[in-house]
Amino acid sequence: MTSPHLFDLHPAQWPQWFETLGFPSFQGRNAARWVFQKGAKSWQEMTDLPASLRQQLEIKAPLQQTRLVHQSEAADGACKVLLALADGATVEAVGMPGTDGRTICLSTQVGCPVRCRFCASGMEGLARNLSQGEILEQALWLQRSQGAFQRVVVMGMGEAGFNLPAVLGALDVLLDAEGFGISARRITLSTVGPKGAIPAIGAWGRPIHLAISVHAADDELRHQLIPGVKHRSLVETLDEAEALFEANGREYTVEYVLLAGVNDGPEHAQALASVLYQRRCHVNLIPFNAVPELPYACPAPMVQEEFAKRLRSGGLSVTLRRSLGGASDAACGQLRRRNLAPDHPHNV
Repeated sequence: MTSPHLFDLHPAQWPQWFETLGFPSFQGRNAARWVFQKGAKSWQEMTDLPASLRQQLEIKAPLQQTRLVHQSEAADGACKVLLALADGATVEAVGMPGTDGRTICLSTQVGCPVRCRFCASGMEGLARNLSQGEILEQALWLQRSQGAFQRVVVMGMGEAGFNLPAVLGALDVLLDAEGFGISARRITLSTVGPKGAIPAIGAWGRPIHLAISVHAADDELRHQLIPGVKHRSLVETLDEAEALFEANGREYTVEYVLLAGVNDGPEHAQALASVLYQRRCHVNLIPFNAVPELPYACPAPMVQEEFAKRLRSGGLSVTLRRSLGGASDAACGQLRRRNLAPDHPHNV
């Protein structure tokens, strides 16, 4: 039986929880500072807490409930880790260098229900949602092992829009001063835009950056590539993103994975330019990261550049992304999939 995860509570609730153990509330505040601001790995490091309290906490709420299964590093500094959770399920998390500090990428589910045809994350479907604590423990693990981070992207394994209570709870801890104290402008949440997800993010009210996974401007092709949004039109999703822009003033990103011979032609670029015309967004073109089991390929550099050029000619702001971690099982879910046991039920 696994222990309750203290990280499922916001740090502001720790003082009250410590009182239930019979200790003063200020000890809870001290403990939160040790964990989120000093990066403590164990209760024993917190020398200003009574020894009896530390002993109770080691039993009732161990700080680390994950263990490292595998680590994959690339020459460019990207480092992907596969972490085993308390129940044995595994998730990926990534640390990446950048000109403005280190970025971490967090997962929100074990597997993924969206089943994008070009993504390794959803090849076995969804096993379960992650808890708030399990999402936060990825951030803490990366902080302890790779050092401080300045940016957070929620675009690892899973679809955040199908697990919003836990995701937004974790983001509250990342944002608030009692937690990590990260600026909202340094946090990006990626989603395909399930029904109700983007309005819920707007109601939450934090001005984080929204990234929408599009991958095709035509609904028929988009639904083929992303079966999990087959009951949603792209225009409906973009209109919700526009409403969020009106509410928080933050332009959103449109993510588009380029697949050779599938969605990278001149007609695809024209269709995307048309549907995004005069919308308050930036386009992030992502050359496909090869997954051996999948029948897709990355377009030639010239094709990528031509696609970007056509979008810019249509008045759009465009980035053609340089992928980090090329030698580090770069595709989402790839490291986990390669480490599943041959007789794992998801491999049958």
